Amino acid sequence: MSKQVEKVNHDEVNVVDTLTGKAREVWLAGLGALASVEEEGQKVFTKLVEKGTHFEARGKKQLDEAYDELLVAYKKLEDRVKSSFNKAEGEIDENMQELIHKMGVPTQDEIKELTAQVEKLITKVDDLSKKVDQGDKKAAAPAAPAKAAK
Repeated sequence: MSKQVEKVNHDEVNVVDTLTGKAREVWLAGLGALASVEEEGQKVFTKLVEKGTHFEARGKKQLDEAYDELLVAYKKLEDRVKSSFNKAEGEIDENMQELIHKMGVPTQDEIKELTAQVEKLITKVDDLSKKVDQGDKKAAAPAAPAKAAK
């Protein structure tokens, strides 16, 4: 029986050695896979960073171009609005002036012209008044001695 026991022990040792060897190979294969993932992962990460950098630059360029186009459109719209506003303001002024004129209210220019004419008339009246006063004084002066002679 001892030969049988030895044979069983020997077979058991071979099975244990075989299983241990296989387990070690599985372990090493796992470590190899992890190392490969780490290497490839770093490469993939680097490629993704490069692509992201290019994408960001392209997106920034597109955003800048869109902003510039929007700014140009805004300026055009602003100019059109200002132009329309100025035109409307001018038309309103003209309409108001027509309305005021129809109501008989004189314009500033008309008031200035009338004021100038009134000032001329005042000057002429003052001149005539002085001449009349001088004429009255001359007429009154000879008449006074004539009364004294009577």
